[in-house]
Amino acid sequence: MFLSRRSGPKRGPSAPLGAVLGPDAHHQGDLSFEGRVRVDGQFTGRLYGEDALEIGASGVVDGEIDVAEAIVAGTVRGSLRVRGLLVIEATAAVDGLIDAGLLEVRPGARLRGELRVRGEELA
Repeated sequence: MFLSRRSGPKRGPSAPLGAVLGPDAHHQGDLSFEGRVRVDGQFTGRLYGEDALEIGASGVVDGEIDVAEAIVAGTVRGSLRVRGLLVIEATAAVDGLIDAGLLEVRPGARLRGELRVRGEELA
């Protein structure tokens, strides 16, 4: 469940996907987005969004992530800043800085690096 403080169109994991980077896709560069985005391929660069990011089990992100909410089931290497709820699934591997408002980690997830959790009142 995502904790969205925004009003208006439906947000979070049940909102329609705005973009998908498929399992065989590779992207290098910056991506700024609104709405929900899913990465199942390889992304190198910077991802910035005011809404939800999903990284599927086959997804790999090398770089910088700054989003409102996220679910990570794949691999992230770099910095991961999530202003609201960050869910790290059992299949995830995160290596780097994790900075989240709220954090939920499923058993089996692998985390290595620095962790900062601000809590709901500061998210």
